Amino acid sequence: MINRLILSSLSLLLISTATAPVFASQKTAGNSTTVAANLPSTTQIQPFDIAGMAYQGYFKNQGIPSYGELLRAYQAQQITAKDIVQGAVNSHRLSSQALNDQGYIHAVKNSLDTFGRIVVP
Repeated sequence: MINRLILSSLSLLLISTATAPVFASQKTAGNSTTVAANLPSTTQIQPFDIAGMAYQGYFKNQGIPSYGELLRAYQAQQITAKDIVQGAVNSHRLSSQALNDQGYIHAVKNSLDTFGRIVVP
């Protein structure tokens, strides 16, 4: 029980530290018009970072739940990796070309699968 709690805590720490630099670079871009004009290509925001941002609630305004709710909805197939990529596009954090990149979407799916194995008991 304690080992699982420690593992979960360390996993959450890893997720939050991996996505913090991505959000910081986007936050300085200014308003949404500026952000849309300065969008990085899909290769600049890694799929793991997009999954981590979804987990932390960055796409709540796009209808993507966060933390345990996200993982439960994903495992129940109520939310898909493509939904998360769409949320990132809608929030101007990711180029719309990512929606057509099946490899990128699959990598987000793999990240969510990994989060589910680590975080959800």
